[in-house]
Amino acid sequence: MKISLVSDTITVIELSPEEMTQYDFTFDKSDYSSAHTRRVLWSIIDDAARITGKTVEVSKGLEIDFLPDIKGGGLLIICEGEEENIKAHKLSAVSVFQSSDINSILDFAKAASGLFSPEASSLYQQNGTYRLCVRSKKSAFYFLAKEFCLSDITAPYCFESTKECWQCLIEENALEILSGTASEQ
Repeated sequence: MKISLVSDTITVIELSPEEMTQYDFTFDKSDYSSAHTRRVLWSIIDDAARITGKTVEVSKGLEIDFLPDIKGGGLLIICEGEEENIKAHKLSAVSVFQSSDINSILDFAKAASGLFSPEASSLYQQNGTYRLCVRSKKSAFYFLAKEFCLSDITAPYCFESTKECWQCLIEENALEILSGTASEQ
């Protein structure tokens, strides 16, 4: 178990495939409403608290995102605090992810499909570099993008300048189209 204390209110726990088996935790069968899933999550959180000495403040609010990694393990992203504090690491605006490798973007889209439903997504290209623009309130998008080596472009007005200056390849539902999960209408 690898634990990263990103801030006072955000903890990322990386589980190996072996640890996933040890905790009897699978992403395809995980459901927050399931007693088994909640028991497993709290067991992982308790173990992490023992290792780090940092306790999770449930009374202040808690958001847990989980996503698989490409090695068969997974990441748990735990955000503590009032809704306003959680928003600091949530993607409430459009996030722009960049890569010169279209395969990284395709792999990211496939991994994200079924895990997240973004409010909007689009794909742009310029001089062999691709930008995937995603509007979502899920902080897990950010961590999943890092797993696929996508750069997070955080410059002010990046989305607007991308829309104006880059060639639009897919204007709407880019993640669904790239992952092959877009529904035909």
